[in-house]
Amino acid sequence: MIIAAVTVFAVLTDDGEEAPSSTADGATPAAATTGELPAAPWRAAAIPRPAIPPPFVTAWDQARNRSTCALLFPVDGGPEMIGAEATFGKTPEDKGWDIFLNGTSGSVEVLALFDKATQANKPAPGPTFTKAWADGSVARYAPDVGNAVPGSYDTDSSPYEAVLTLPDQRCAYRVYTTLGKAHLESIFDRLRLMAG
Repeated sequence: MIIAAVTVFAVLTDDGEEAPSSTADGATPAAATTGELPAAPWRAAAIPRPAIPPPFVTAWDQARNRSTCALLFPVDGGPEMIGAEATFGKTPEDKGWDIFLNGTSGSVEVLALFDKATQANKPAPGPTFTKAWADGSVARYAPDVGNAVPGSYDTDSSPYEAVLTLPDQRCAYRVYTTLGKAHLESIFDRLRLMAG
């Protein structure tokens, strides 16, 4: 399965109010909000290559963008996806990498194919959300409009997709789940980088 279309979303806060695309000093939208930003889970100790599911490493090894796009992967699919199988898909001309966790209850995908500079501030239909972390990473997410249940944009029953950008990576990561908004937000907490 190759997902080539990626949508980046106009930024709205969780209450539906439009957030600024950046502050005057160039900070990310969530950095302009009050309160302390959470630590980015992927800044925890990187996972050694031998401990990562082989399909994830194979996909990354084949990718032409691996020097500018670190392997970011879910350590698991959460309690909803116990026993999910790790797989990968090809991207056009191996320009990037595409990894999956597939289980009986649903699927999670992380696609790293597009340069983040080309993905910034593209509008999308329906409500969108944003989340930022202390390292400057930002996720913009919404129901997957191509696969959403009609009329369910404000529920947790639609597949959800995010575009996650890390300040030290040139790619934009598409993070997708078939299990809804709450599951996508839990997947953010399960993302890690490969060591080295």
